[in-house]
Amino acid sequence: MPRPLTRPEREAIRARLLEAGQELFARHGLKKTTVEELARAAGIAKGTFYLFFRSKEALYGHVLLEELPRMVAQLVDRSFAATDDTREALVRFQEELVTLVEDDEIVRAAAADPRELAQLLEGHLDLQEYQRRAMDALAPLFGTIQTAQAEGRIVEGDLDEIFAVLGIIKLLPYYRKHLAPELYPRLVKRLTQVVADGLTCPAGRRR
Repeated sequence: MPRPLTRPEREAIRARLLEAGQELFARHGLKKTTVEELARAAGIAKGTFYLFFRSKEALYGHVLLEELPRMVAQLVDRSFAATDDTREALVRFQEELVTLVEDDEIVRAAAADPRELAQLLEGHLDLQEYQRRAMDALAPLFGTIQTAQAEGRIVEGDLDEIFAVLGIIKLLPYYRKHLAPELYPRLVKRLTQVVADGLTCPAGRRR
């Protein structure tokens, strides 16, 4: 019988599994990634994988939770933190969101319909705990928008509604293959500008 793993060993293996999941899920997506590949990348046996996660879907959910704060920080840093022109910040936020969705399978999952994601993860991890941690990760973005509203730079309104409008752009990459190549970038540009115009108060525009 193999000896029990020590706490440092368990922590190291869990970290390697999260790293392997981040790399393989980002490259291949959930469906095309197998438990065997995840275990091999982490340097463990397939059976050992199940000592840490009940399924690849469970690992996927934990990878999303690990990645979400980084995604939010990147979005805020490259938009609201990069300019004092609120309209320009809203445009940059949407452009950055499109780029992330286009380039990374994990971001596409995080940006997907929350109901679809919940169905995918149901039975594999504690959904309430997942949703709580996801909301915690989004808090800096919500706080940024609330501050802009309080300062009269972004229109008043329900925060969930504002956030949903700002996130509409994330749907465009899913339809890219159905659009003419020259049309897609024009649609991205037009939609980002229309949304930014609709959400920006006069005080949020650079004179």
